[in-house]
Amino acid sequence: MLKVSQLVGLRVFTPKKPKTQKDGTVTERLQRLGKVHNAVFSPDGRSVVGMLVKRPDVAGVIKRDDAFVALDSFELASRPEDGLDDAAIRRLGLDWDVCIIWSGMDAKTVEGKPLGYVSDAEFNEKTGEVSRFSSTDGGVAHALLGSFVITPDMLRGYCDGCMIVDA
Repeated sequence: MLKVSQLVGLRVFTPKKPKTQKDGTVTERLQRLGKVHNAVFSPDGRSVVGMLVKRPDVAGVIKRDDAFVALDSFELASRPEDGLDDAAIRRLGLDWDVCIIWSGMDAKTVEGKPLGYVSDAEFNEKTGEVSRFSSTDGGVAHALLGSFVITPDMLRGYCDGCMIVDA
């Protein structure tokens, strides 16, 4: 299983058109897309559908929108033509406006008891299916007490900026 925290901060590259040398050999080339900074979850919140990649600023000044990279497009050259942004969203059949980014969101029970915030999610790298979420109160609490595990069967949804789970 893979954790979202293992991907955050990793550099993402996309394939460029291969270059043919004078001797006939072909050189594969890569272009830097940016760094992973968030996971995107399906509208039901139970699976990872892709990652948001923070792209570098143009000339260090002009901010660019994040790129969405579909989960099944992380292997080099697996889906370069429809693995990014709008093409990936269309191919996956996603309604972008109802997808969720759980990382950093508060979590509470259906009764309203706060559980901290969602600090991580463990998921199958092939299917995106989440096996567990981690919730914590902060750095010191996490170091001393660890994190509270939320399994997908406990997940009830999203309301008012919070993940809602069974008690």
